[in-house]
Amino acid sequence: MLFWRLVLLGMLYLSLSFGQLRENNAQQRFARSVVNMDDMLNLEDDLVSNVEKLAEALARKAKTIKWGVFKMMKRRQEYKSSMEIFANPIDTFSLIRHMQSNWLMWLLYLETPVGQEELFFVDSRMPLLPKYFDFIDAAEGIRKMQATYQMFSSDIAKGLLDGVQYNSSLKPIDCLAIGLHLMNNSRWYAAEQWISASIEAYDQKSSQTDMELLRGPKLADLCRILGQVQMKQRNHEGALQAYQVALKLSPHDPEIYEEYRILEKRDLTLSDIEPIEQDKDNSHERLVLPPCCSGRCQVPRNLSNLYCVYNHVTSPFLQLAPIKTEILSIDPFVVLLHDMISQKESTLIRTSSKEHMLPSATTDPDASDDETQVDTYRTSKSVWYSSDFNDTTKKITERLGDATGLDMNSTEFYQVINYGLGGFFETHLDMLLSEKNRFNGTSDRIATTLFYLNEVRQGGGTYFPRLNLTVFPQPGSALFWYNLDTKGNDHMGSLHTGCPVIVGSKWVMSKWINDMGQEFTRPCVESSLSSKEVLSAERLII
Repeated sequence: MLFWRLVLLGMLYLSLSFGQLRENNAQQRFARSVVNMDDMLNLEDDLVSNVEKLAEALARKAKTIKWGVFKMMKRRQEYKSSMEIFANPIDTFSLIRHMQSNWLMWLLYLETPVGQEELFFVDSRMPLLPKYFDFIDAAEGIRKMQATYQMFSSDIAKGLLDGVQYNSSLKPIDCLAIGLHLMNNSRWYAAEQWISASIEAYDQKSSQTDMELLRGPKLADLCRILGQVQMKQRNHEGALQAYQVALKLSPHDPEIYEEYRILEKRDLTLSDIEPIEQDKDNSHERLVLPPCCSGRCQVPRNLSNLYCVYNHVTSPFLQLAPIKTEILSIDPFVVLLHDMISQKESTLIRTSSKEHMLPSATTDPDASDDETQVDTYRTSKSVWYSSDFNDTTKKITERLGDATGLDMNSTEFYQVINYGLGGFFETHLDMLLSEKNRFNGTSDRIATTLFYLNEVRQGGGTYFPRLNLTVFPQPGSALFWYNLDTKGNDHMGSLHTGCPVIVGSKWVMSKWINDMGQEFTRPCVESSLSSKEVLSAERLII
């Protein structure tokens, strides 16, 4: 069952629609890519400017009202100080006209709404704002990043990410939001960490105004929530302590007091045989998390004596311009090809892709061509280009054919991918067919090439769990590996993970190479020891 799930994870983006670009009308998912972050900031600039206009309009109206009050108070003082009040018919008429007419105008002025245009502008921009599923994406991205790299919630809140301190921090309300999300999913252990981090961040004076502004709870509310989480974990002593702190901070809150009395009574009468609620955080919340994305795991001995070569054997052109090739594994064959894409080409690909990026989706091979679903195991946005989309893709395709010795006429489209907040791709296999349907004339992905288009400041490596190998993005390089062994069968050693990005933006470009069409470049042989018989890059094995 696990094998088939991993195979299905590799069935990406087939039968979408052919052309130079392949896209669908999926929802915007802000957390799944950083390409739209500047658009969101520009939107906030517009909203803030609009609210500023509203504040100015309200201020003008308030100023007019204060001016009117001042004038009426002045007139009242003049009437009171007059020795012959209302003896003059002019004063009498003026007061009657004022009371009859001016107050009607004041009523109309006070009833006239202010800032309708500004309010309409805000309302018109609401569809462009992140939705609740965007928050879920963001919260899960933080949580998966935290669990993968085994970081403490309090460290993340302070900007300490996997041992590196950044000049950023989470507000108490940010920590609380993550904690409440985890509580809604009964992930009590992780929720407790984030509620505690919220309380810790609340103690900083610079953050208190953020919590108290408009909607944020007070410290007593946070302690109350912490007590509720601890009760769910049957930590009665901790829950009592949390409620005691909450009562000390807010002694006249009837709800906190009532909950504390119930908790205190329950603690005295709790039976030892009361069933314990299961915590979904066991086994790392059942997340599919790789153990070695940090790259700090010890490399197996059979991978420690590998080498680098100049490849000049897979294409006649390479006799003039050999490609620097770093052999990372022999079985399966995994190599890192250096200087495969220039900085200019990478920049062109990224900039031309930005406007076309959509949430990465999966197509079910058994469903209709148009039936796609946004991935839950891959937080990214992507776009597809044909090999001959422009001069850049043509040159890269030719270069890849030289570097691998494979026929580039039997390949899928390029897929340009950008990973967002905590962007990751769960452990999976890239081949599509089962062993049962392997040799029925249907094409399958014999190899994968992953081009790294930029530098990632922290995280975002490609991890092979069967090899205990982590490869971090190197701008301009391309990671190449075989998904099928020398006999055309599944190679489970090609199992791999896209590790969560910690800091930075991860841009990659995938190219899947199909087996049909490679009969002469990579024919079936008994083992990798017979690699001299093939024309592909495996000839580099010494």
